[in-house]
Amino acid sequence: MSKKSDTPYYIGLGIIILIFGYFAVTNVIDYIQADKVVDSNRSEDRDPVADKFLKKFNQVPDFQFINQDGDTVTNKDLLGKVYIVDFFFTTCPTICTPMSRNMSQINEKLSKYEDYTAVSISIDPDNDTPAVLKEYASRYDAQTTDWQFLTGDKQETYKLAKEGFNAYVGESDNPAVRFEHSGNFALVDRDGYIRSRKDAYGNWTYVYSGISENDLPAQLEEIMEDAETLLNN
Repeated sequence: MSKKSDTPYYIGLGIIILIFGYFAVTNVIDYIQADKVVDSNRSEDRDPVADKFLKKFNQVPDFQFINQDGDTVTNKDLLGKVYIVDFFFTTCPTICTPMSRNMSQINEKLSKYEDYTAVSISIDPDNDTPAVLKEYASRYDAQTTDWQFLTGDKQETYKLAKEGFNAYVGESDNPAVRFEHSGNFALVDRDGYIRSRKDAYGNWTYVYSGISENDLPAQLEEIMEDAETLLNN
């Protein structure tokens, strides 16, 4: 076959390659825009290892409270530790008991890590004195794990819940309940940043459900797995 007769063949081949390349690049762009690229290949909001699974949200704001032993605890005291946070009150007649039971279960598994702790913050500081918190903590064998029960200024507590952890807390119109709050747990890394994973639909979540609710199970396995990811990082 002569060079002259080869020319249409190479032109056609070149056109096919250009068309294929165009569609390949377009598909890659669409894939990235649809957030379908594996997270470990993306750089935003990630640390080298832990963020392969977990996104970094805001840093926990400054706080200063008193624990069940009468000791002052601040957010800076918790730097260097991975910890799980919830908001509760000791006279809660609804979700606090299952939340505390679930936190106790988490703590049993994670207590082997020296740099792990749990933090339960009371939204009823007028009643929940250190002595009251200590008695409540004893119900869940908190003395066998590193579990801080904190109390302090009410306005600061509510501000921390809402602005720091995006957690709903408030006083209830129902005198039998008195307070309302979410049943969620938050996971915090060693640098004080809130961390979480994507849900089943590929959306980033901010917290983990600490109780079974609306036929959905508590996310205990998820938060334990993610805490261990941070602890082993």
